[in-house]
Amino acid sequence: MNQISKLTLTLVACLGVAGASTVAVNTAPVMPVVQTASSENLALANRNIADYLADCQQYESSDKQFRGFTSIKQITYTNKHTIKVDVNAELFQLGKARRTLLIDTMQNGVIGTLMDNGLANFSQTAIQKGCKTMIYLNGHVIGRSAAHNYRQINWNK
Repeated sequence: MNQISKLTLTLVACLGVAGASTVAVNTAPVMPVVQTASSENLALANRNIADYLADCQQYESSDKQFRGFTSIKQITYTNKHTIKVDVNAELFQLGKARRTLLIDTMQNGVIGTLMDNGLANFSQTAIQKGCKTMIYLNGHVIGRSAAHNYRQINWNK
């Protein structure tokens, strides 16, 4: 996957810009609707997500929207509607607002990648809410999604 698909770019552009105001309107908790994933589908999903991450890291030097992606070492999607993000210490060179925007952009890309490859179905409401996200540095949780708004990240530092 050398190109980011149109759906992924649309999600990144639309939700990345309007994510905060759109999510603020959506206050009811909604779980993303995701197909039951086999271990084979999860492996395929995570390979596609790794390709997405590599593309974003490549674009970082030429596009401000992708700033910070080199601080992400790995993104892992599980069938429990959760994204696990392993980062390096470079993440702390970004302010909290920029870190949160980075994770929001990453969530949009992961959801778009899963949908583009037929590995998940998300309703419009679930797309707006995002995926439950846990952020790790050296095996320790440094950030996590808020309980009722997965796009809001609560940082430990």
